[in-house]
Amino acid sequence: MRTLTSEQRKAAKKLLTEAVQHQIELKNGRMKEELIEGTTPVLWFGDAAKKSWLTVATNPSAGQFLTKDGTLRFDSTGPFFLLEPDMSLETYLTDDNLEQSISKFNDYFKQKDVYKTWFGKEQGGKLEGFLNGLGASLYDSSLQSVIHTDFFPLPTKRYMGTISMRQELEQTVFGQTFFMKLLPLFSLHGIILLGREHTDRFQKLDSSTVWEDPVPLPDYPDAVVEFGYSVGLDLPVIGLHFKPGEQFLGLGSRVDENGRSHGSYGSANGLREIGQHVREKLEAFYEAED
Repeated sequence: MRTLTSEQRKAAKKLLTEAVQHQIELKNGRMKEELIEGTTPVLWFGDAAKKSWLTVATNPSAGQFLTKDGTLRFDSTGPFFLLEPDMSLETYLTDDNLEQSISKFNDYFKQKDVYKTWFGKEQGGKLEGFLNGLGASLYDSSLQSVIHTDFFPLPTKRYMGTISMRQELEQTVFGQTFFMKLLPLFSLHGIILLGREHTDRFQKLDSSTVWEDPVPLPDYPDAVVEFGYSVGLDLPVIGLHFKPGEQFLGLGSRVDENGRSHGSYGSANGLREIGQHVREKLEAFYEAED
């Protein structure tokens, strides 16, 4: 079984240290009440030792860490590195703790506590259903591998879109540079941006990407996709104007011009068909480039 190279681990520890230092800075400021006590940054989910597709969203969900009554879902034996009661973020920064965190990132989809409410179940719907249509999987080793990351690696209690400091956070040096510094850590087939706002943000961060015009998908006209190629990263980039991991895909509960409900877009079968259409258009995009 392949493991992370020593260079990958070295780079990951350096980036994790940078993210923790940013968390310490935010914890001492106005973001203190938004951050989930006891958590540490999550740089990625999945086996970065494999060549993979990379899906990208906003930040780690509170649902991955907190129960409905606001208590932590797991202890230190869970899928993430949580601070012990007597441990601060400053004392967390040891080589052993960083190594443990990196191992947890890499083993995320191999353990039982995967947050399938968002990622989806094996052969089910949500993000996994879309990926299966694309020919990829978070779980199934017979398909192309997938890892996941977020623009902002710190878990927050509230959805990032409701936090008034969001735009301010995105304009910090960390917000403008960290994500792009993370990408060389991975060996990628390409990048899939999960939502129009994430597509727009990537376009601002990577000016080397050449984009085609957005196109609706056959049979699912409200599912719009942009295809691009990052010259700087030498990778294809897929910008989805919908969110496979969310109910109604972030499109609302309306019906499209053909009378098809967005609820059916979000069904396991609908998501697989949408993923297949994206794969076909990606292949056509490559043929046109050739």
